[in-house]
Order: sequence, then structure tokens, then C-alpha cells
Amino acid sequence: MFLAQMLLFSLTAARCIGVEDEIGLVANVNACEKRKEAMVNEAREIIPFLVVVHVDCKVIKGFAV
Repeated sequence: MFLAQMLLFSLTAARCIGVEDEIGLVANVNACEKRKEAMVNEAREIIPFLVVVHVDCKVIKGFAV
């Protein structure tokens, strides 16, 4: 299982913000890659003054469906 995560940076507040996918876990890395892309697009649309610093898929071990 995988969870999409994103790190954003605010130039105005000089702070980083960590975001995890609220949709939840996905079964494979391809689905996680798609969620990462969607999260970045949503973040840029909703909060354009934040800079996307890092996006990743976190492996959740020991979780099975």
C-alpha cells in the first residue's frame, strides 16, 4: 500500500507545510503516482503562492487489503 505525500513552502510565511493524501491508501505505485500528480495540480490551483518542494509515495508496510 502507498500514500501520496507532498511538501509545500510558503515564501510569504517562510514555512513548510506537509500534506498527505486525504483520499487514503492506494494499492500500487502507479496509482500513487497519479495521486501525486493530481495533488500537485490541485495545490497549484488552490494555493498558487506555495512552492511544491517535494512529492513522494510513502510505502505503508504491514497493511493488507
